[in-house]
Amino acid sequence: MKTKSIIQILLIMLCSVAFNTSAQTTIKVYEKYSKLKKPVGDITLFIKGKGKFEIEYEGDIEVSDDDKDIVSITRGGFIEIKKTSFGKKRKLIVESENGILKKRYYVGWDKKNYDPEGKLWLAEILPEIIRYTGIAAENRVARFYNRGGAKAVFNEVEKVGSDYVTSKYLKLLLDKNLKTSELTKLINIAGNTIKSDYYLSDLLQKNQDLFLQNEQIGTAYIDATKTIQSDYYKSQLLTNAIDNMVITDDQLDKLLEISKNISSDYYLTEVLTKILDHRDLNKSNMSKIMMLSNRISSDYYKSQILRNALKKKDLSKENYDAFIKSMGDVDSDYYASSVIKDLLKKELDDTSLNELITLIETNVDSDYYRLDVYKKIAKRNLTEDQLLRVLDSLKSIDSSSYLSSSLVAFAPKVKRASQRVKDAYLKRAKSIDSDHYFGKAMKAFY
Repeated sequence: MKTKSIIQILLIMLCSVAFNTSAQTTIKVYEKYSKLKKPVGDITLFIKGKGKFEIEYEGDIEVSDDDKDIVSITRGGFIEIKKTSFGKKRKLIVESENGILKKRYYVGWDKKNYDPEGKLWLAEILPEIIRYTGIAAENRVARFYNRGGAKAVFNEVEKVGSDYVTSKYLKLLLDKNLKTSELTKLINIAGNTIKSDYYLSDLLQKNQDLFLQNEQIGTAYIDATKTIQSDYYKSQLLTNAIDNMVITDDQLDKLLEISKNISSDYYLTEVLTKILDHRDLNKSNMSKIMMLSNRISSDYYKSQILRNALKKKDLSKENYDAFIKSMGDVDSDYYASSVIKDLLKKELDDTSLNELITLIETNVDSDYYRLDVYKKIAKRNLTEDQLLRVLDSLKSIDSSSYLSSSLVAFAPKVKRASQRVKDAYLKRAKSIDSDHYFGKAMKAFY
């Protein structure tokens, strides 16, 4: 009776028994649907102190209202339950033949009467089995819902023994027409109860449109996302939520708070890039993105975020300040200069430009990249104070060639400036060691 073709999903869970926290249970579940769309399963269940259960089944199974008997199986279906405990083996088989259930019970190799021995044994083990394995889940969820609505299903979910079954029951409940308060409760239970990142993220992601339909449910969704530890699953949920335009600025702020717990540069960059590409941001949220970029250690990923941020319109003074501050940790001359050149396309006040020049002095070590940036600055409209600040900063360039080229770039502006600016230019030119490059700088000046 062994079904050989059911190796499709392997779900391994370690969990504490809901009604006896001192016991440990191990479950291995192989599940799929047959060509006839019948559920097929092969389950190994070990309960400490109670032994090992091996369960195979095919078809939809219904149990009695007290969960102690099997009352229906899809035509042609079956369930076989074997238990091994301290060397003693028992087996019970229930088959559906032409709509009639045939039940057989064995102890060791000996066939025993199903009634009363087998019936009593099934009544003893079945309630625990269905709470751990999800067998008869559709039947049970429908029963509890018909009796007491969503609340009755929630009460039963508190008693099941695994994340797998919890997620299965909650998914089935979502087929009902739940109210906003019930959907909010369902998400809260999922976030507080399901410890597996896989099962929780699967539940949240596959029902995202339903969970993000309004602010109340959306807030519960975001709170549940906080409980996920995996950077991968968390980033997947966040990036999908960002696409949903029902998310308000306040909720987006919460999404950014959740992003603080993503330690992977790659996944954090993925989330922040999604926000920058798909959302209009207020001043507060933009500043938070800048602060979050400080958590990225990779110069490559950080520069991606900063350059994307600069594409946004109407950046505030606070945004620029946060932006320049976040640049302080970029060590790569290439990435630092690339971001600085993009920043120079924006309107900057004296303070911001001075901070930017300080960044060039401290973060760009290569004379080649410094020259590249200074040439960009030379194309800006600069005040005399800004010109003086730039000319002073050129002292950080060691190469006579690059220093001369930098001075030449500013020469047209210097010639139109006051004597103090011209004096600053001459002072910097005299620091050039090479007569050739000194001559080039002076020729551009006169």
